[in-house]
Amino acid sequence: MPPPHPLAHLSPWPLPTHAAVFGLTFFVWASVHAGRKSYSIIKPILVSNSWFGTDTAVKVSWADTSFFLFYAVGCGFGKINDSKDPRLVITISLLMAAALLVCFGLGDFFDIHSVVAFCLLWGMQAFAQALIWPGCIAVLGEWFPYKRRSAVMGLWCCANNIGNLLGTSVGEVAMVAAAEKRWGAVMMANALLMLMAPVLVFLHLTPLPPPGMNSKRQGLAEKEREEDEVGDGQIKEEGTDWLYHQLEDNEDGVVAVTSLGGTPMVQHDAHSLFPHANDDSSRDNSSPLVLPLEKLSHHRTHLLPPITLTRAFLTPGVLEVSLSYACLKGCAYAFTFWLPTLFSSGGWGLSTKQSNFFAMLFDFGCIAGSISIGALATWTRRPIFVYTLSILASALPTYLMGILPEGGGGELGVTGLFLVLVGFLLSAPQYLLVTSVAQDLGQSHGLKGNARAIATMTGVIDGIGSLGAAIVQVLVGNLASCSREEGEGQGGGGGEGEVETMTTCDLPNVFNMLACGSLVGALALSRLAWREIRDAGRGR
Repeated sequence: MPPPHPLAHLSPWPLPTHAAVFGLTFFVWASVHAGRKSYSIIKPILVSNSWFGTDTAVKVSWADTSFFLFYAVGCGFGKINDSKDPRLVITISLLMAAALLVCFGLGDFFDIHSVVAFCLLWGMQAFAQALIWPGCIAVLGEWFPYKRRSAVMGLWCCANNIGNLLGTSVGEVAMVAAAEKRWGAVMMANALLMLMAPVLVFLHLTPLPPPGMNSKRQGLAEKEREEDEVGDGQIKEEGTDWLYHQLEDNEDGVVAVTSLGGTPMVQHDAHSLFPHANDDSSRDNSSPLVLPLEKLSHHRTHLLPPITLTRAFLTPGVLEVSLSYACLKGCAYAFTFWLPTLFSSGGWGLSTKQSNFFAMLFDFGCIAGSISIGALATWTRRPIFVYTLSILASALPTYLMGILPEGGGGELGVTGLFLVLVGFLLSAPQYLLVTSVAQDLGQSHGLKGNARAIATMTGVIDGIGSLGAAIVQVLVGNLASCSREEGEGQGGGGGEGEVETMTTCDLPNVFNMLACGSLVGALALSRLAWREIRDAGRGR
């Protein structure tokens, strides 16, 4: 009978299955994105009502920039998931994010017009979210093996866009319930949705697979055998060669840990953590230190210390992936955060609801792209090359959206098609660079066997990406050059011929900038893509 799971006693009702872990983390991140989508839903309302006074169209972008700056800082603290129980970190962070979302919504009910207060609340909410993402990726990295990681993570990353769709739907219902008068209802409704996630996580999430099901270690072993890096079980850590041998088939559930030199690998930690593990004081130092498997699994994080942020950044490939992700995240979130505002204010003659519909088309494209391109990357076993081609292809429809004439039904249909294409081609590289690629880098040659590197690596890449996204949000707000003009009403809310104030924005500049961002993102991956092509030519 296998030993109990090392963290089972921490979860009241653990669900130690792949499907449960996938589903729980999927719902967690979908609920986070539903809350994140709230601000893009209310942004057109803030602009049309001049909520922040003059230049509201520019000032609303400050909250977006604050979001990504705080998020980047939070990603640095995301490594706490490598040293603490991710289940508790995710639970507490979700509660914080939901509470801050409620506080943001109260700004409407208490008639608060301070842009500084909005930036601080939205930024603090981003900080809480930044602790959730590395935890989810670290848990998934423990459960799912290397060979099918791109396909699994491509499917899992649909949580981003399903969350966006869910947030939009919940927000629209909340606005109708509030008689279109209270944008704060959008925040409140999505905060209630987000509050469901921490309850499920606390009760059921199992961060580590049971002994014998450690897919992460199996995936690492498969990868190391393919690359012929080292012999079975050798782990190099801080200049010392360690031999780690796990007797998984032993009916007593024990492990033997010794160093190549014969000194017990965890002699100091073991005697402090397990004072009665081996009471025989005459035991020779060349003999293995035998510990109960569940105890060593429970304290596995004491064997190898968490890597530092500097070491994670200096891991080969991290710089290129981080720079590419910075460009892609900036482009993707420009579409996610700004599409409703730009389409309702950019001269297209669209209402807020119609603009939200076009934003949903982008999310539908993202869902299809994440699944399809993730599966293609797994099938070809050349993920970086596939992602690079996809990023390059996304630049064309992005550019063409900027040269389409504004307004007119025919052009709107083409614009909808282009939005689906951009979402399809851009989403998978953006999501998978910071999920499956970050997981692979966290288990790379330079970090032999350190299971505590995945969340740190994810935090480094996502933090740098968030800095890039913060810069892009400022550029979008300024390049759009939104201005308020007086025009004749066309019916609708007012009478025929009534003079009404409209906000117009310069869309071509925005889309041209986003197309350039995609090209730079592809260029950043070019060296890694070329190496994959070269290795394929050599039959590796």
